[in-house]
Amino acid sequence: MIRRHRGFWRAWVCAGLFAAGALADAPTDAGVAPEGAARDTRVLVSPLFGGVRNELNMRNQRGEITRQTDTAPMVGLFGMVMHGPFVLTDYFFYSDVNDTDVWGNLAYLNWYGSRTARLSWNAGAGHLYHKIKPSGQDITVTVPMLKTGPLINIPEWHLSFNPYVGYAWERIETRMSKSDNDSYLYGITIGWRWRMLGATIQYYYQDSREAEDDYQTLRARAHAMVNRNWGLTVRLDYMEHATSDDTSIQFGPVVVF
Repeated sequence: MIRRHRGFWRAWVCAGLFAAGALADAPTDAGVAPEGAARDTRVLVSPLFGGVRNELNMRNQRGEITRQTDTAPMVGLFGMVMHGPFVLTDYFFYSDVNDTDVWGNLAYLNWYGSRTARLSWNAGAGHLYHKIKPSGQDITVTVPMLKTGPLINIPEWHLSFNPYVGYAWERIETRMSKSDNDSYLYGITIGWRWRMLGATIQYYYQDSREAEDDYQTLRARAHAMVNRNWGLTVRLDYMEHATSDDTSIQFGPVVVF
């Protein structure tokens, strides 16, 4: 737990500096409702490039936990579709770090009672798929998730708050074993948007029911739009899992259709 807390607080410091200087982000990525638009449907695509620091935790033949730490380039692709009260997001990522292929996909569907009311609600369903392939091993992590909570808009401050509770069903499969870890989720998303700029920070705590460790996730997003169709984005992710901890930062263009 000490190791995880130290890594987590390093990520919080980075996210705080990141958000303070950020120019913006698409808030829907983290679950905060976007502002209304003349079009009923909007599509956003963003190819991403950056780097990742990976701490891989593996059990050797003697049953001892070994840790390998490495940094490497990372690529990703983020997509979003907004239609009426629904927002669908998908984030794919890949890296070759610690001599290991690491890739995954995070998909989320959010449903909003109202995107602009001062007080509304949000419900969402997501799925995380994480594949880690070190030499002689094959690790698969799958996490279906559900969440719900109030959505609070403060237009005078250009802010949105979305505290929520949820539940996750995590399964970890290796060549030698399979384990399940159901968890309660407690999180909050804070979004800021003003004209062509915006930023968002999402944090959630995974309160494990079976595993000894609890896990934390922190995501920060920012984008600056040049016009209604083009912009630039940056994203920071810190994720804890039973098999690895990952800290990444990525940059890329944003295209809105």
